[in-house]
Amino acid sequence: MAVVATSLDEPLVRSVTATADPPPVGIANPIHADDGALGAGYAGALVAGVRTYGWVAESVIEALGASWLEAGWADVTMRRPVFAGDRLMIVVERPSAAAARDVGVSVDGRVVLDGEVGLGSASWLADLDPPAPAPAQGPPTVRPTYSIDDAPVGQALRPLGTYVSGEGARRLRLDELGQTTSRVPDGVLHPWFVAGRMAPLTRHNFTYGPTIHVRSQIQHLALARADQEVVVGARIVDVYDRKDHWYQVLDGVVVGGGGAELARIRHHSIFRPRRT
Repeated sequence: MAVVATSLDEPLVRSVTATADPPPVGIANPIHADDGALGAGYAGALVAGVRTYGWVAESVIEALGASWLEAGWADVTMRRPVFAGDRLMIVVERPSAAAARDVGVSVDGRVVLDGEVGLGSASWLADLDPPAPAPAQGPPTVRPTYSIDDAPVGQALRPLGTYVSGEGARRLRLDELGQTTSRVPDGVLHPWFVAGRMAPLTRHNFTYGPTIHVRSQIQHLALARADQEVVVGARIVDVYDRKDHWYQVLDGVVVGGGGAELARIRHHSIFRPRRT
């Protein structure tokens, strides 16, 4: 990760070369492999949107401070796909009197991600309606599928639990983001892992083909530490069709081993791209 601008009077600007996703843990999303992405009309495997968010989060921490990890928020939209080898230009506004800071990521001048970040509680936090935290459950005997006409809107999904060791946390913030240093402290889970809990949760419950992450609204509620089981639960709160893509919106809650809520998330994705 290279620093491009450092003046205190200018936005924080960094450049990062996107790396290919690490081997998947659990059920793979075909969109992150060449065959699955080509079948959905893309030039090759898409880099996971949460990993792009992970590189952005490094700049957000520098701009807003480490307190953002336990009492901050982000609302980011993935506008275009990112591919391994893309040179990302990441821009985060410096702190000012405004409650929110604009963030953006571009490749060759084309915006691939944009949104806002801030400290404290997001204006949309009260709109989120996740299920109450519950213990992790195994997957259903048969993972069902569904269409836009019979999606299980409002139904609580089976929560997914994942134990993350201190070494696992180190891999998340360094190896899996292709970094040698990180602004996330030792023993703390990287924000991209917290934001990324929603996608494996859906595949824990259902059968899908390629899916595409398009937006995340994340509210951090407590510092997510390593050496504990992290459990995510959610429910589908909306489904709709836009230009033959089938979209879904989930409201989720991420909980630590002691029962404390670590984050609330609204996750927007295409659960059936056109032509698939």
